[in-house]
Amino acid sequence: MKKLALSVFLAASLFGVCRNAYSSDILPRGDESVEWALAAESFYNEAVSVPAPDKAQPYSIMVVDHGKVVLERCYGGYTADSRVNVLSECKTVLALAAGIAVEEGLFSVGDRVADFFPGHLPHKVSDTLSSMTIRHLLTMTCGWEESSKLLSVFARNSDKDFDWIGEFFASRPTSVPGTQFYYNFFASYIMAAIIEKTSGMHVMDYIRPRLLEPLDITDAEWEVSPAGICVGGWGMLLCTEDLAKLGQLLLQRGKWNGRQLVPEEWIDSMTSKQVESGPFNAFLGRYNPSVGYDTENEHSQGYGYYVWRGKYGTYRMEGLRGKLTIVSPARETVLVLTGDTNLEQEYVDLIWKHFAHLM
Repeated sequence: MKKLALSVFLAASLFGVCRNAYSSDILPRGDESVEWALAAESFYNEAVSVPAPDKAQPYSIMVVDHGKVVLERCYGGYTADSRVNVLSECKTVLALAAGIAVEEGLFSVGDRVADFFPGHLPHKVSDTLSSMTIRHLLTMTCGWEESSKLLSVFARNSDKDFDWIGEFFASRPTSVPGTQFYYNFFASYIMAAIIEKTSGMHVMDYIRPRLLEPLDITDAEWEVSPAGICVGGWGMLLCTEDLAKLGQLLLQRGKWNGRQLVPEEWIDSMTSKQVESGPFNAFLGRYNPSVGYDTENEHSQGYGYYVWRGKYGTYRMEGLRGKLTIVSPARETVLVLTGDTNLEQEYVDLIWKHFAHLM
């Protein structure tokens, strides 16, 4: 046991324990878990040994077990309060905002999307477009494929006067809404636009007193489109502890310090399997319906409201290139990983290889 404790101490010294570096209120701290520390060390060592041309560089790992932080690690010059672009993890934040808006009566999941944007619709509105609802946006079953012009915004080639909403509606339908999972980045932009239109304020202004301030998330930023609308599905800056708080909020079914920030029923809907999600390719949402359904693929475990279902009864917030916040209700545990990697399924396999026995 002494050798085990020494190993953990040396690992913490080598890689850096990110403790008490926050200006905001931090999550309660417990005694460091030897098991989690050893798992994190072995995960890190294998991740950084991935040969070229692949890349896997963890930035931070945090574990919250039964409401207390039992492991904190930072790597490569990152610190506990280093903010990173969490990419699609912020879609889950948007779903939380949508749940609050539904509770406040701003809209319902059954409302038709087209009804919110009469000035952005094509001259002739098809029955397919007319049938698209907010639930279809939240479950990635809206039935629309982004045009190349829409996708050009990721290369910053979009004209500042380009109407993202109008182009979304003008894009090609791939299926009847509600019938097929298709990971659409701009579905979340439309969702953000609906929140802003119905609330009369920017998404960040809407969620700040309702969600962020109660969690004491004080330094978050979220990118806006040239039209000044929150982009919704990417471009949010958060630190590791912010993500841990959001994961813990999900685990606690929307309750924080005795206050119900988001309705329990909404959290249950968000984190349960609303639709089948495979086959799926995380790069720009491309998929091939002719590919066989791989039940072992992490992205084939189902999808909720901007939340991925995972193996071992888990669910997660996920951003491209190694940003994951994994929640295990059975173990009352939240595992946060930030980093940068070219790997997709292989990276998740690496996570489960080292952490599954603790989740």
